[in-house]
Amino acid sequence: MPDHVPTEFREQEVTVDPEEPFTVARSEDGRWYTVTGLCPTCRAATVFRVAYGVLGPPKRLWRRNRSEPEPLTGSIPVYCACGYPHPERPPESPDSGCGAFWDVPVPPPAHGAAS
Repeated sequence: MPDHVPTEFREQEVTVDPEEPFTVARSEDGRWYTVTGLCPTCRAATVFRVAYGVLGPPKRLWRRNRSEPEPLTGSIPVYCACGYPHPERPPESPDSGCGAFWDVPVPPPAHGAAS
């Protein structure tokens, strides 16, 4: 399979095959989720990171354990961040991909896991 399928930039919501392998990793402090997988449109490897919960330093600096948000449930809206050039991408566009966006379900925390 090629690393990338050259496609024109087009902002579009795409449906992802439920069998498509996406990895959703939660940071140790529970404040970030990182989604990795292949863009369903241009097929390039993409990594998407999203903040979740309370960011910044804890309110009480003398506490040992930082406040950790509850695990995210539902899905994460992801957009292609492949970094490849795509024809027709506007120069002012903040996107670095082909314009595709989709939802990735958040897996439930593993039984007995700290997150």
